[in-house]
Amino acid sequence: MNNNHFPKKAISHKELNDFLRNAKKDISTICESENFETKETQEYKDLIKNWTESSQKILLMINNQKQVLTKNKNPKALMAFGAMGAHINMALQAFKATESDFGD
Repeated sequence: MNNNHFPKKAISHKELNDFLRNAKKDISTICESENFETKETQEYKDLIKNWTESSQKILLMINNQKQVLTKNKNPKALMAFGAMGAHINMALQAFKATESDFGD
């Protein structure tokens, strides 16, 4: 077969692109993708909600029972304790700043 001739049933690249552009979307694939995204998004939201609640409880406990929790601790442990509270606080503030990006 000569390289300059196409078989009678050949389709050009342009025609193939036209078919692809005009083809209907496969609804089952779209639905599966949306379901996965919805489940994934919901799982993320549930985890964030649990994390937020737990973090707030930890901070409340730190603030209300600071003397009990820090009694007889060495200076390094006290610094670590304070740093933990500060980092939890910063993480909660960072999440709050991004809430609008996640549709909450």
